[in-house]
Amino acid sequence: MSAVKISLDKEYPLIVGTYSDLDALAHQPHAPSSGKGIYGLTLTADGSLVEREVVEALNPAVLLPHSNNKMMYAIVETIQDTGTVLQYEIESDYALTLQGSFRASGKSTCYLGMSPAKDVAIVINYWDAIIDVLHVSEDGQLGEIIQSFKQHYREEGQWRQVAHREDHWTNRQVGPHAHCAHFWKDWVFIPDLGENAVFQYRYDPKLKKLEPDTHVEFEPGSGPRHMVMHPTMDLCYVSNELFNTVCVATLDASDPEVSKPRLIPLQYESTLDEREQVSYVSEIKLSPDAKFLYVSNRGDNSLAIFKVLDDGKLERIDVVPTGGKFPRHFAISPCGKAVLIANQDSSNIKLFHRDVDTGLVTATGEQYEIPSPNYIRFFQ
Repeated sequence: MSAVKISLDKEYPLIVGTYSDLDALAHQPHAPSSGKGIYGLTLTADGSLVEREVVEALNPAVLLPHSNNKMMYAIVETIQDTGTVLQYEIESDYALTLQGSFRASGKSTCYLGMSPAKDVAIVINYWDAIIDVLHVSEDGQLGEIIQSFKQHYREEGQWRQVAHREDHWTNRQVGPHAHCAHFWKDWVFIPDLGENAVFQYRYDPKLKKLEPDTHVEFEPGSGPRHMVMHPTMDLCYVSNELFNTVCVATLDASDPEVSKPRLIPLQYESTLDEREQVSYVSEIKLSPDAKFLYVSNRGDNSLAIFKVLDDGKLERIDVVPTGGKFPRHFAISPCGKAVLIANQDSSNIKLFHRDVDTGLVTATGEQYEIPSPNYIRFFQ
């Protein structure tokens, strides 16, 4: 298929995280060079990427603007020390000014989930599955830790903490590895790749604490990684990193006083055409209108596209090459007409046109060279 051009109604500012120290990571990037930190870019109306600024930082692996559009959190990923969340003020021209930092309790910090009231944040530390629950001020500043605990359900003696990254590469499920946190009604869900489960907690908004409720075991060896919540239906989608599948799960709010699984697996769909190859799912996203779901495959180097059916189940409609190696992350423009894919190991961002009606994407032929990109985030 020939390349097509992106035509947008306006330009969109965005930020890209890059790995600046490859040796400090739990995984092993094979990028030809390391980045400097956070790159501020602009996607122009005609589909080009233009650099605005570069903010030096150590391994900013997740970039999360606060809903107030005045604060941005950059999560520092490292196993050489406990993680850090850098806090930046977003200036009127989208430039970033460092305002402070939060020191996490665990290593390889990878996610920050904000409560509906924006007064509590959950910081996830992948390496040792330590969960930090902390205060957040009205202006978005991260405060004192309220709770900190290690997440696992196997009894002591039935799991172990990986000792170093080479150990981790071949023993990813000998111990817990938490990945993200999502609030839903009275509960919080935290997928754990090492424990093959999604942990379920009750959340008390007055005490601002999590109370262990139960856990939902997934297929042994599947490795739940990330999840996305449907905006209008009581459904979520969980990516399984090691099996290269997406699980459609219903969410159950009935009898809220009863302790029971609130997340019930309903359907599993593969993200690959050839399931036997070595590949690992990474990012998972719904389109702005929630009619399509996208998952990137590291190894197969592709983007799987699913149609969301009327009942919320999935039908895979395409698997598209990303034009680079190890697509760790991607982002859909707020208008839904453009997809940017960060190919970590080939050090580029590829641009795709997205048909908002069919959900299908087509390469534009445009790419932006950037060292070891790991995360893309549009400002809204």
